Amino acid sequence: MNGKFWSKIGISTVILGLFIFAIYTFNKSPDMATILLPPVQVSATAQELLDTVILARFEVAVQEEGHLAHAAFAIDNNSNHDIKNVEILCTLMDNAGVEQGRDKWVIYDTIKAHANGIFSSTSKKYVSNRASASQCQIVDMERAQSPLIAIHRGSAAGSGHGGGQGAQDAMPGTHH
Repeated sequence: MNGKFWSKIGISTVILGLFIFAIYTFNKSPDMATILLPPVQVSATAQELLDTVILARFEVAVQEEGHLAHAAFAIDNNSNHDIKNVEILCTLMDNAGVEQGRDKWVIYDTIKAHANGIFSSTSKKYVSNRASASQCQIVDMERAQSPLIAIHRGSAAGSGHGGGQGAQDAMPGTHH
């Protein structure tokens, strides 16, 4: 028995000890979903508007083949502000109510103040085949700002913005 033999025994003992420690730690802790999925945090803007911007209805359905997730959301904006980029986080649960994962959808449309909207999305996401129910909530949103530049469509002639006949005469080229 030489030094190589004892070094291999020592390394094997350390690896076995780490493996036993890892199994003991995971068995003592709550389920894996709790470890891997941190608590849901709502942004400051969403927290401020949460009483007036309401996720009225939601439905998340998953096709087993292809893992296509179809989600539909109805949002009521009872605030005095237009909102956009609404992030909705859905917690997926099994029949026993144990969390199986989370998915996030973003509604990029602007929802006007005191209005509502129905939005749907289909995307390919991995969802556990044990998930049978979902609980969704708004976790972030932005107040929509009015655009910096407004484009007015219409005739330039006689508008008083330099687009009349005088501006056309000053331009080189042929006149019509």
